[in-house]
Amino acid sequence: MLGSLSFANKDLDEGEYWFKNRARNSKNDHADSLIVEKMIHAYKRALQDSTAEEKAAERLLYAYYFKGCYVIDYQNHDARLQLFAISKDFGEKMHAKYPKNHTISSLYAQNLSLWSQEYGALQAVKEGIAKKIRDLSTEAENWQFLGRAHQLLPYIPIILNWPDKDLADKYLTRAHKQDPADLNTILFLAELRLDQNRYKEALKLVEDGLNRGIRNTYTVEDKRSRWKLKDLKEKIKKAMK
Repeated sequence: MLGSLSFANKDLDEGEYWFKNRARNSKNDHADSLIVEKMIHAYKRALQDSTAEEKAAERLLYAYYFKGCYVIDYQNHDARLQLFAISKDFGEKMHAKYPKNHTISSLYAQNLSLWSQEYGALQAVKEGIAKKIRDLSTEAENWQFLGRAHQLLPYIPIILNWPDKDLADKYLTRAHKQDPADLNTILFLAELRLDQNRYKEALKLVEDGLNRGIRNTYTVEDKRSRWKLKDLKEKIKKAMK
């Protein structure tokens, strides 16, 4: 989804440079804020060139996601809410302009979900945000995120009556087959198997994920996923006793 290309636009090229080096100076699963800000500012400048706008929009949406998850502390509610509100509005604008771009749709859904967590999950559900996330993920064929929505969202008659654990299984399994190296998909699917009391399958998934190591292109992201997988492994072992 985020493969590298060569662009004539110098600002986009600069953004790509920082994007590829977003793990530089990172400490475990936390990125260097200065590098991430350089990436964001470069992509913002690139947006001014109509020939680079669509690609810059993709990258900027990921940069917002990356900053919110890997730079800003999880306990800093106000900063995360402000960032994801900006990303939500930007995603809405770019999705309206490039409705067939699955990367934009997918990242818009992802950032919208993160905004809703900070805004208030129940209030966001009442305002139809959950349905918007589901529809965007379906549109983008983002099986991981669609499965995650069905996995985490509660069934609430009248307000939210579509979450389905069987569909969570279906979509997460499909996402895993599509990209077996994605540690987040492995994590989500293993969590689902634990909830289903399918402990051996859950443990096998976790061990497979840990054995894969860290991808060079997703260094910080995979470090975060790996410590979550290690934590999940202990939970599974405890459940198996």
